Amino acid sequence: MSLNSHIEWTDATWNPVRGCTKISPGCKHCYAQTFAERFRGVKGHPYEQGFDLRLVPEKLTEPFTWRSPKLVFVNSMSDLFQPGVPDGHAEAVSQLMVNANWQTYQVLTKRSERLRDLLSGRLELAAERKHIWWGVSVEDRKYGLPRINHLRESPAAIRFLSVEPR
Repeated sequence: MSLNSHIEWTDATWNPVRGCTKISPGCKHCYAQTFAERFRGVKGHPYEQGFDLRLVPEKLTEPFTWRSPKLVFVNSMSDLFQPGVPDGHAEAVSQLMVNANWQTYQVLTKRSERLRDLLSGRLELAAERKHIWWGVSVEDRKYGLPRINHLRESPAAIRFLSVEPR
């Protein structure tokens, strides 16, 4: 976690999941993978396993420890909705965000179908919260437009787009 993020549109990052798999051309120049792979094999480093998918349950309570409210980018180094993340872990992350409601969370994904489906089901309680923003990445029409439609179909109270070229 970084309380002083260098990402200009957020205050902090929080990564209860690490690693990801590429699914579209928008993943070609993934900053998170480049960063994580630099530390593969470095004993004791959070990215000792590089960009391999890893759940980090010990991070689940971290937002409770921050002294002041933050704008938090959730999983800046992963995607909460990728297939390897069990529904139960996504639910635990969402429940923490519901409970630690003095923070504002930005959850971004390229897996928009799973986002829509979970927000309509197991994560419904988190979907309606205005301090949790749900967003999708858009890199072009082919991949972006379907993601935008899935986000529109979700019951999210607050939606956003991250529009970035490939």
